[in-house]
Amino acid sequence: MMTRWVIFVFVALLAACGGSSSSSNSTPPNSDNSAGSNNPPQENGGGTSSPETPVSFGVPAGGQIRPGMEISADGSGCTGNFLFSPNAQTVYIGVAAHCFSIDTNDGVDPCETNNLPIGFNQVIIENATQPGELVYSSWRAMQEQGETPGSNACVYNDFALVKVHSDDLANIHPASFAFGGPVSLFTGLASVGDNVFAYGRSPFHFGLRNLEAKSGTITAVLGGGWAYEIRTDKASIPGDSGGPIFGPTGQALAVTSVLSVGLGGPTLINVSNGVANVDRALKYAIDGGFINASTKLLVWPDFYPSANF
Repeated sequence: MMTRWVIFVFVALLAACGGSSSSSNSTPPNSDNSAGSNNPPQENGGGTSSPETPVSFGVPAGGQIRPGMEISADGSGCTGNFLFSPNAQTVYIGVAAHCFSIDTNDGVDPCETNNLPIGFNQVIIENATQPGELVYSSWRAMQEQGETPGSNACVYNDFALVKVHSDDLANIHPASFAFGGPVSLFTGLASVGDNVFAYGRSPFHFGLRNLEAKSGTITAVLGGGWAYEIRTDKASIPGDSGGPIFGPTGQALAVTSVLSVGLGGPTLINVSNGVANVDRALKYAIDGGFINASTKLLVWPDFYPSANF
């Protein structure tokens, strides 16, 4: 996952148990002016760059359940990414699958790990009044599918979905903290050199918002498109796992998965992050019959490349 100059690489999964086109006339995504509407979510997604039809949500508020929330379960903590919905009565928040595995930091292949069971209903979601329920984990799904340990899928497919309790559905909003969006799902493959934007809610940021929002570029495509290596101005750290990664113009691109530290090269120490391709991960879940085929990304038309807090 490092450049050709790297002479030593350490890769650590970011489990919280061990360690996360703009609109000039719109309100910044963290505005607390409104709690948003209570309209049911609309299902929108697809496309690589163009904003889609606006969903029926009001101005995003800081106290809502949104991309960038802290998510914790069974002693671990991560960052939630994007919101997804198969119907008007159901909303999921994306997380990294390794956030729900007790073997995350033990060097066990994802296709051989012990994981929390599907249906585990004590997932704590920031701003929620009720715990959420784990409804999908790629690490469990790949074991059921019989994927070969060490394969690209096993190494890079790191995606989970947590169902938001029905009591909290009136308090959701698809707009990410800091950046807004996602304007659409990035389909296909991004390219080396593309700009990216990342958000993580690790407690190790000590509540400093300018450390939670990051920007950078794609430096490699990994595993035949299952993931990307990115380098940002501030590397994602333990607790940022699962956080949202946006493409150049606000598309939902990836999920923070791993931290790589390399010694060597012109900067002596190189830090990058491996991030799981959301489009590929979502397709795996749907094609395998693990989630409803109608599950779509919830979008928001306003994206702020320069973070707003």
